[in-house]
Amino acid sequence: MARRMISSDVVESDVFCSLTPSAQVLYIHLIMNADDDGFVDKWKSILRYLSIRRSRLDDLISTGHVILLDDDLLLIADWPRHNKIRLDRYRTGRYRDRLNTLSLQPNGRYIKASEDFLTP
Repeated sequence: MARRMISSDVVESDVFCSLTPSAQVLYIHLIMNADDDGFVDKWKSILRYLSIRRSRLDDLISTGHVILLDDDLLLIADWPRHNKIRLDRYRTGRYRDRLNTLSLQPNGRYIKASEDFLTP
């Protein structure tokens, strides 16, 4: 069983606290189900078993908390801020190569590399 950490800097921010409680719960469950790189490939199942509407995921996307990479895969944008996994415990995920399409910002947040020019 993988251990997951959750950064208080992220979940106690004004932006996160302004989300609905159901969006906040969804975010925590996405973190708990992410692989060691922060990818979640069963987000639709998570929405279903929590009985949370897709619009709550859209809220997380619009605030930059998650990045929807395609219809079946998303990434926790603040994964490096939440989890620092020791190399002896790290398991290479099957989506590791997808990190090449992203840019890691100085604040520890991933963004799509195509959006990198938009950040100051």
